[in-house]
Amino acid sequence: MGNYYKIIVIVYALTLLFGCGVTGTSTKYNFSSGYYHSKLEGKVNKKYYVVTSGEDSIKVYAAGDIKANRDSVKSIAVLFTSHEKPANFKQYKFRAEGFDLDVLSIVFKYRPAVAHFPGQLNTNFNGALYAGYRIDNYFLTYNKTPFQFTNRKIRHHGYSIGGFAGVGAAHIDQSVTLNRINYEYDGAVISTGVASEFGFNKITFGVVFGVDLLTDQNKRLWVNEEKPWIGLSIGLNLN
Repeated sequence: MGNYYKIIVIVYALTLLFGCGVTGTSTKYNFSSGYYHSKLEGKVNKKYYVVTSGEDSIKVYAAGDIKANRDSVKSIAVLFTSHEKPANFKQYKFRAEGFDLDVLSIVFKYRPAVAHFPGQLNTNFNGALYAGYRIDNYFLTYNKTPFQFTNRKIRHHGYSIGGFAGVGAAHIDQSVTLNRINYEYDGAVISTGVASEFGFNKITFGVVFGVDLLTDQNKRLWVNEEKPWIGLSIGLNLN
């Protein structure tokens, strides 16, 4: 049982450490400087390096040219300025791939019926660290205003798949132990499993599949011990 509590303390400390080290919004939805794949010059995806300058123009460089001659390399395209649509403009799509590290809050868990006990919808506290592989897509367009001006717009969606581990709480009483105890309390559980996350601009949510391990002496009596559940999560990106 001592090892359970060590794991809880470590996960909780890491959650606080990373959670306090970032702002309240995710950076994945931002179209920032970095390497991307795009069909900018044709029908084949190629690797490019994009340089964003806030509200100014967005420049794109061929990845190979940067490595070959960093001092004299020129951009192959200026995608857009903030309020002026370039000639012969078309919608552009850029894709970024990489490692994803998040803090998850599991909003609810649905536990299927087990041991003659009906299905349950639990909303107890649950927090976890998530790591996985992520793909982000950015769509660059222009919108026309009623005054015939154009505004640059960047739409984003992303998705990720990976695993998580964390801590939470579960209500333990006579019912969920099949009357083998005569008291009730909120027990600490360790949660682990797999998750798939989806991001739309600033909003990130996920579908999670996991199991719970009760950390006290009643774990063998709890009907949900190591039983699978499905849940919904919201996430805060750390990287």
